Amino acid sequence: MASEHAELTVDSQVAQASVHSKAEVNLSGDYYTDATVDTTGVPLAPLFAMFLSDLPQGLQGETELHASLKGPLKDKTRIEAHLTIPTLKASYQSLEIGAASPIRLDYSDSVVTLQPAEIRGTDTSLRVEGRIPLSGNTAPTLTAQGSVDVRILRIMDPDLQSSGVLSLDIRASGTATDPAVRGQVHLRDVAVSTATAPLGVQKLNGTLDINSSSLQISSLTAEVGGGQVSLGGSISYKPSLQFNVSLQSKSVRLRYPDGLRALLDANLILSGTKDASILNGRVLIDTLSFTPDFDLAKFSDQFSGNSIPAQPGLADSVKLAIGVQSKSNLSATSSQISVEGQVNLQVIGTAANPVIIGRTDLTAGELFYRNVRYQLQRGIITFDNPTETAPVLNVSVATTVEQYNLTLTLRGPFDKLTTSYTSEPPLATADIINLIANGKTTQEANATGQSTDSMIASQVASQVTGGIQHLAGISSLQIDPLLGGNNQNPSARVAIQQRVTRNFLFTFSTDLSQPGSEIVQGDYQINKRWSVSLTRDEVGGVSLDGKYHTKF
Repeated sequence: MASEHAELTVDSQVAQASVHSKAEVNLSGDYYTDATVDTTGVPLAPLFAMFLSDLPQGLQGETELHASLKGPLKDKTRIEAHLTIPTLKASYQSLEIGAASPIRLDYSDSVVTLQPAEIRGTDTSLRVEGRIPLSGNTAPTLTAQGSVDVRILRIMDPDLQSSGVLSLDIRASGTATDPAVRGQVHLRDVAVSTATAPLGVQKLNGTLDINSSSLQISSLTAEVGGGQVSLGGSISYKPSLQFNVSLQSKSVRLRYPDGLRALLDANLILSGTKDASILNGRVLIDTLSFTPDFDLAKFSDQFSGNSIPAQPGLADSVKLAIGVQSKSNLSATSSQISVEGQVNLQVIGTAANPVIIGRTDLTAGELFYRNVRYQLQRGIITFDNPTETAPVLNVSVATTVEQYNLTLTLRGPFDKLTTSYTSEPPLATADIINLIANGKTTQEANATGQSTDSMIASQVASQVTGGIQHLAGISSLQIDPLLGGNNQNPSARVAIQQRVTRNFLFTFSTDLSQPGSEIVQGDYQINKRWSVSLTRDEVGGVSLDGKYHTKF
């Protein structure tokens, strides 16, 4: 009786390549099978597009596959299979990588054998071979030797900036029940960064020693954010995955959150397992500064709104217990805002969802808003919510508009601030708001009135001054068509204030309709109590005033 068998032939198109498949299968007994799969050149770009959401523009390359299988499907120990990849190459911009000769994998007697193969490319040469038994007591063997240019990573992630050389010499041997892995990985001048990450790694050098149970970190140093970082310790993977890694950093410049720059020293330790670990230690803030384009409104927006939860991962199992303190009284200054204070915070939560708690005390500072200069009277920013980073303000600022001394107190979270107003001499709240917004009380505004032309001139002047301030980095620029001089001149009065240094404020004002009416003034803050002011008035007279600040 003839045995029953099936023949199958399939020709298809996959990733712009032709695939020819053929198989003969006995439908009885041990299901002996003889099958082959052959492709023409397969372009890598459409193939990678199936798995990568952000495919690099300009990625080119191709591969080709030839596979065969013979033997009874019911007895895998008697199956023989072969895979040959005669072509494998990829290129992206100036980077190239590919197989120097056909790659061959063979399966026979339950052993997968990778025949000696070499991958070559831009400053890359890596040789690999090995045997991996899938059953029995035969020991696995694997050898990987050579060097890889880290720039090759850009082929997989175009947003990644990388460079340097990774050299490896790894060998696996031993027995099937106790395989032994030995070798080293050397990192030489490795650099990795992205446009969105607050920190980038430069000049990463060191050695990773691999043995049968752990990976030892030896003399691993790098430049991060312009500072020095060193790592040490080990990562054990037998009998289970465990971390014991320490990190020390000196003078690292952090670009986070947006608008701030901080110079940090840190001493951190990561310990535990993949299911429960802790990152603890201390971070000291040496200096703090604002970026030139710092905007208070944009800065506060970072702490409002709900983020989309990420998928659970290893970062969820890493608990945080990091103290963040200032070395001394911090001072940060930009053209629009300056603050002094002390920081005493804790970072808790997990690496996937860090939370800041603690307190920041503001001891001095000023803010230019709508061309009005506000001086800080007192300020406390607290972080009391242990489940999310939610700063709460309790800040008082003072300013003088006309003959009125105004104090504004802001309380609450950034997205729900409440403001209270006081004035000396006393004014109603509506009058204080009018003074801040328009420079006049409600009664004065009603008495003066404004023509349509004057209102348009005021709006145009406001738009012009805002643009000039942003471009030139001026603390305050005011063009007022209604105050001083000829009201028909839409630029009758110009006043400029510039924060030159943390302690020195320069003021210049003039009435363009009256030549020679310039007033120049410099204010220098000697310390928290004493300040001096030097003024040159319209007629050339010079006066020097000293002020002593105290509270009763």
